[in-house]
Amino acid sequence: MTLEYKRFFPRIVEDTSPMTPNFPFEGTRNSELLSSFIAFDIETFSPHGFPSNMEDPIVNFSLVIPLVKKGILSLSVIGEPCLEHQMLNLLHQVLRSFKGSYLFTYNGAKFDVEYVVQRGKIHGLEFRTVFDSFWHVDAYRLLKWWNIRLSEYNQKAVERFFGIPRVITGVSGRSYHLFYRDFLKGGSLEPMFYNIEDSFGCLRIANAVLKLLRNSR
Repeated sequence: MTLEYKRFFPRIVEDTSPMTPNFPFEGTRNSELLSSFIAFDIETFSPHGFPSNMEDPIVNFSLVIPLVKKGILSLSVIGEPCLEHQMLNLLHQVLRSFKGSYLFTYNGAKFDVEYVVQRGKIHGLEFRTVFDSFWHVDAYRLLKWWNIRLSEYNQKAVERFFGIPRVITGVSGRSYHLFYRDFLKGGSLEPMFYNIEDSFGCLRIANAVLKLLRNSR
């Protein structure tokens, strides 16, 4: 994956930013393996429709970090609803380890980030200051800010517009809970792979938008 972002986001924090002591990733960025870009996406167990009141548990999250050369590091966590506390605690530690980086989401300013903040409060975890330590780039807002007109703005529609292929095509946010049940029953990893693709898609969409804007000059 070609990293175009540094030309458009000059306030990149160097890879020597402080790391959380004794965390497994400590020293990884100092080895110049990872870039300063992190893509993030969550899934909730929502069998009754979109969780507008943030009442449904987070059961899956993924972080995707491009390497400084071609390659990515992907961390995906999926588990039973009763594990939400432990999963969010792990997410809290991981995000703290990469503070100062660019955090890429798709509509994350309205959903993913706020949802994690609110669910974290239930478990006594303070996420607001953690997220504030990142430079947040919402790919959805990139499209809106630069007035890229599309008939639909859901992530899959935007990916189709930019010619970004997906491996997992049968899962959607609306049907995720059905595939998640398959994970609980038989260990199907399809919902987890879907979540990873959503995270990676945040980077790919942002990259495509920036290329489009540069080529239009």
